[in-house]
Amino acid sequence: MALPHTQGLAEAPDGLDPATVDAAILGDREAFESLVHYYGPALHRYARRMLADEGDILEVVQDTFVAAWRRLDSFRGESSMQTWLFAICSRKIVDSYRIKRAQPIDDKLLDPLVPSPEAGPFDATSNSAFLEALEEALGELPYRQRAAWTLREVEMLTFVQIGKILRLTPDSVRGHHHRARANLSERMTRWR
Repeated sequence: MALPHTQGLAEAPDGLDPATVDAAILGDREAFESLVHYYGPALHRYARRMLADEGDILEVVQDTFVAAWRRLDSFRGESSMQTWLFAICSRKIVDSYRIKRAQPIDDKLLDPLVPSPEAGPFDATSNSAFLEALEEALGELPYRQRAAWTLREVEMLTFVQIGKILRLTPDSVRGHHHRARANLSERMTRWR
């Protein structure tokens, strides 16, 4: 039986067993460790798109889980655990920006795949150059546009989820995402 505050979590699209969330909320360290292993890679990918320094990225993700552990009793299940953790992570990233200005770095998720034997040197070079240009263009976007684009296009979250993470309305998130796509489209014209 699910805890009252997580009622309906079983239908959550993030795929984590609701019993694990319930156990973590009740203070089960092993269950919380399962949350860390399940959500850690996605939070790390998101932080990598938003911050430049690997040390800052790791600190933000760690701070996210420390804050989540301390506030698990405040999780009411109004959103998915994934959305709740991304919201905490987003606030930790903003805190990090207050300390210093960051530049985005390459993301392993966007690294080119190992070229097939049929692919020539031109394909490998142009793919690498495209990813460098995309990374540079993302780095020029304002924070909210970059966050909306990354959470939508890389993490495949809905506008409602992103709105909860960034504390914006879904329509506002749509606007930031639309502007991000328009700005990226303009900056990436030569790659069409």
